[in-house]
Amino acid sequence: MTEVEQTKMILLKQMHEYVINIGDEDLYWDWITAAIPDEPTDDIYEFIATHEDSWLNCCEVFHKIYLASKEEE
Repeated sequence: MTEVEQTKMILLKQMHEYVINIGDEDLYWDWITAAIPDEPTDDIYEFIATHEDSWLNCCEVFHKIYLASKEEE
């Protein structure tokens, strides 16, 4: 993996933790059905980090979830 892909993998893990910590089951469901599956492995993170379309999809889904979580505050 390239340095950029390694950074993407770290960011994916951070996004996943953020969504878990929101504590909203609906938003978590959106995340695991549209972006990263429940209980992802490093292989899943690596696949997403190395496939641009999957990476961009996760970023888009995370952005929507982030905005939705801020509306609830």
